[in-house]
Amino acid sequence: MIVKKEFYNIKCDCCGRVADEMWHDTEEIVRYIATESGWLLHWDKAYCPDCYDFDGNDNLIIKKGE
Repeated sequence: MIVKKEFYNIKCDCCGRVADEMWHDTEEIVRYIATESGWLLHWDKAYCPDCYDFDGNDNLIIKKGE
């Protein structure tokens, strides 16, 4: 039997990295696990832990994309 099932994941808007360990049934679970794993969800963008930082004044710094 062939069964089709959709899964959700997250992709960094800066470097294009996909979180291979985050395939889940709902978008809400992916959002929760991503933020718990250090990903930043900012407006309609997602950034992996390697692509963002905060300066000494807590200003968001996004690294240049590829």
